[in-house]
Amino acid sequence: MAAPVDNDFSRKLEDLDARVRAARTEAGLDPRAEPTRAVTYDRMGLGFRIVVELVVSTLVGAVIGYGIDAWLNTAPWGMAICLGFGFAAGVLTIYRVVKGYDETVGLGRAARMKSGKPGKPSDDDPPKANGA
Repeated sequence: MAAPVDNDFSRKLEDLDARVRAARTEAGLDPRAEPTRAVTYDRMGLGFRIVVELVVSTLVGAVIGYGIDAWLNTAPWGMAICLGFGFAAGVLTIYRVVKGYDETVGLGRAARMKSGKPGKPSDDDPPKANGA
């Protein structure tokens, strides 16, 4: 008589295990599940965006520096300084992309969205000029 009870219990346990695994897989929490193509492409897109942001900002700094050097005859100081500023701007942009601050308009709004208070202005928001 004990065998049918154990068999019934193990069948219920296996059914529960299968349902939990299916729910975890649907929610994306199963570590053994393969990442979907959308997730892979999204990560690739983020990687390409980071590379492009850094390269373009550095090139823009170099071009501006070259222009300043040609105009004022200060070679190589204008190029070196503007190249440094371009690289710093690229690193700052990458930081903002990775932290998610560029997904909304304004850093104050992005910080509010991350903290879960989308409707309330925070202390770090700039005051409005027209008083509204």
